[in-house]
Amino acid sequence: MATTPRSRVVTTVLATALTLVATLMGSAWSQAAYAGTDLVFTQPVEDYADYQPQTTCNRKLRPGVRLLADHLVLRGGGRGGIFRACKGSSVSEHKESRAFDWMLDATKKKDRQLARAFLDEIFAPDADGNPHALARRMGIMYIIWNDRQWSSYRNFKPKDYLPSSCTSRKKCSKTARHRDHVHISLTRKAAKGQLSWYVAQHSD
Repeated sequence: MATTPRSRVVTTVLATALTLVATLMGSAWSQAAYAGTDLVFTQPVEDYADYQPQTTCNRKLRPGVRLLADHLVLRGGGRGGIFRACKGSSVSEHKESRAFDWMLDATKKKDRQLARAFLDEIFAPDADGNPHALARRMGIMYIIWNDRQWSSYRNFKPKDYLPSSCTSRKKCSKTARHRDHVHISLTRKAAKGQLSWYVAQHSD
């Protein structure tokens, strides 16, 4: 089903609004940072993703992860890790190369604004009223940032986050608390670039 002109108008307006916000914030963002906003989708929005834990080890860089990582780094911040060594028994989508760490510092106002703008964008409803539309189209399974977690299998309702290795925040490192990076885990189809947001990147 092709996207209606109304959807195109709304996404264009959103892109313009985000660019204006960036200008008012005095950041170095460019309009190119919002290359993923003004898109025409030919597929309906995907359902909320189920939890798909890491079960194998795969070092191969997936096209969807790379595309999303490039999109985020265009906004600002730094490029963090995708693959993690498979030693140990902990479960991590990094071990399947379907998670990305976007390097932002929660103690810096500009980085908090970058993260907030991204979260607001992907959790916003689309022109047809579908909640969390871009997050679903991107196949985001969960995000952890600054002591908070948003999971697709909980309809992206924010909840406090404390890693199991920490007994309290005071005794937990800023990396474990995700205060020096935004962790984004994708579904397997998203990592392969098979969902609508990734398909739309190549449809112009």
